[in-house]
Amino acid sequence: MSAFGGILNFDRGPVDPVRLQRLQRSLEAYGPDGGNAVYAGRVGMTYHALNVTAESRFEYQPHDASTGQLLVWDGRLDNRDDLISQLDLQKPATDLAIVAAAYLKWGTRFPEQLIGDFALGIWDERTQTLILARDPFGVRSLFYHQNKDRIIWSTILNELIDVVDVELTVDDNYIAGFLTRYPEPWQTPYRNFQAVPPGHTLIVKDGEVRSTPFWKPDPHTQLQYKNSDEYAEQFRELLSQSVRGRLRSSAPVFAELSGGLDSSSIVCVADYVRTSDDASLAEVETVSYVYDEAKTSDERSFMQSVELQRGKPGHYINEDEHRFSISAALDQFFSAPSYHFYNLNRFGALRNVMSRYSSSVVMSGEGGDQLNMANPDPDVIIADYLYRFEPVVLHNLLSGWSRELHKPYLQLLRSGAALLLPRSIQARYRKVAKAPSWLDRNFCRRMNISDRMLGPTDPYGFRLPSQSDAAQGLIQAIRTISAIYFQEYSGVNFTFPYLHRPLVEFLLAVPVEEKIRGGVGRVLVRKALRGILPDKVANRRGKKGPTEALSNAIIREWSSVKWMFDEPRVSANGYVDRDELLAAVQRVRHGTEKFSFHLFVTLATEFWLRSLERRPVAAGNLNPELIPPDHQLAPAFAGP
Repeated sequence: MSAFGGILNFDRGPVDPVRLQRLQRSLEAYGPDGGNAVYAGRVGMTYHALNVTAESRFEYQPHDASTGQLLVWDGRLDNRDDLISQLDLQKPATDLAIVAAAYLKWGTRFPEQLIGDFALGIWDERTQTLILARDPFGVRSLFYHQNKDRIIWSTILNELIDVVDVELTVDDNYIAGFLTRYPEPWQTPYRNFQAVPPGHTLIVKDGEVRSTPFWKPDPHTQLQYKNSDEYAEQFRELLSQSVRGRLRSSAPVFAELSGGLDSSSIVCVADYVRTSDDASLAEVETVSYVYDEAKTSDERSFMQSVELQRGKPGHYINEDEHRFSISAALDQFFSAPSYHFYNLNRFGALRNVMSRYSSSVVMSGEGGDQLNMANPDPDVIIADYLYRFEPVVLHNLLSGWSRELHKPYLQLLRSGAALLLPRSIQARYRKVAKAPSWLDRNFCRRMNISDRMLGPTDPYGFRLPSQSDAAQGLIQAIRTISAIYFQEYSGVNFTFPYLHRPLVEFLLAVPVEEKIRGGVGRVLVRKALRGILPDKVANRRGKKGPTEALSNAIIREWSSVKWMFDEPRVSANGYVDRDELLAAVQRVRHGTEKFSFHLFVTLATEFWLRSLERRPVAAGNLNPELIPPDHQLAPAFAGP
């Protein structure tokens, strides 16, 4: 990912050059391929490049258009050919040139025409309007701070808060979200900082800031193909299209390979499109996280079946050498809590491996579980037939499932019917709504934790419970990606092939029966990739996780972190009952309980609160006379 930022004064006074220079310098580390800063009266922008595609090497940003716009763009366009045709552009055209032409043709609605991962900013001198936009799934980050005098924005939150230089106030709503199922994607941990919502355009004009959605799925779309083969064929084509776009790179692209269906499908489809479509696409290297000590976390046999089919070994990052660490983040400041606190050693190893290939892109399987319904429980199908009131069909299905799954008929019926109840009732009776024992009762009541534990609501208005469930899964994936700030923590460019807009729209409209059959989930993936995935992976059920390795980290590092539980900051802030938290950690230490997701994020919140106390004070104002020549500001719209 490249990095950019900017400043707009509301009072039409000239932009503060010192503040803009400070923003410029702070973003340098994220864009090693050069950068620049320009100003035009009351607006200034800065950009630092991390070139991924061959075309990006010909982009010069901030782009000063002869038609009166300043443009910064960090992204990858996957529908380039369609846009080039619609805009009457000549090939080859850079993504930047396509985006600039799209704005001139479609105005502020132009982001809805763009398919890919992106964040962008445009200042239109003619209309005195600032436009900030972010892709529908929040893959690229974009934050801003607004007061009565100005708006300042940046793709990196850490650098933004340093440049704004105001007192930071923790937002309890964000913390409540993080401690349960992740916060809303427009929230940050601070009350006076926000993120541009995924799939939205932020329009700033005459001192007013207005957020407008440019994408959401059509809740009325329900696909009805002739047979299952047609769904499988379309899925295979759309996933291939998605992976193909991510292989448009001038260096090899890495792919996480866990041995699960999602990561394996991405790797195998990448080989498929390179062989059958275009061998000029970037080569794919796999990276896998393996465990010698934590055997219940190790998936090596499934990874190796993919490697054997490829005829190419992958890169292994062994947890025994690059361990999960509970204490690694204690001496650093990060702008937000994240489960990446535990992965700092792993990320260092990943960067070292990728640097040998001059690679900066990693494909990951996030979104696959949620959109393909990895959970094979038939609750959503039962809820669909109850909603449509088809009792005869439902009775026959329940009878069959009861025999196949060895579950009582009435238990299955109750479980499906529960999805039709109001959330307030679900929050009282469903096990999933039960808050962790260590969360403070007053905090739970004040922040409505039981409702948050149910996960996100469907914001799109789908009617069928199965479609609404898939939409909630999509929102959960968006929340996850938006909350963990990949660029700031990892230093590499993560991308998610399952979050390709046409593929997402397709999966939200596919009948649930094409995804779940009996006790088997992800039926569509298995069918569509028959002959592409190794049989061992295609036929597997369930998957392992890192819980044993994380539990080992607690045991191994207890002497280094136990002092934190004397006066935990999560308790001082009213989020957690200290004794209950300590008891939960002790259960993990003594092997009577595994490291749970909620304990995972609670400790991450503790580390972050402590790092916030140690946050270094932002450097004082830079003296313009001491700024090196390559950091001097250039005037925009000044002509040659």
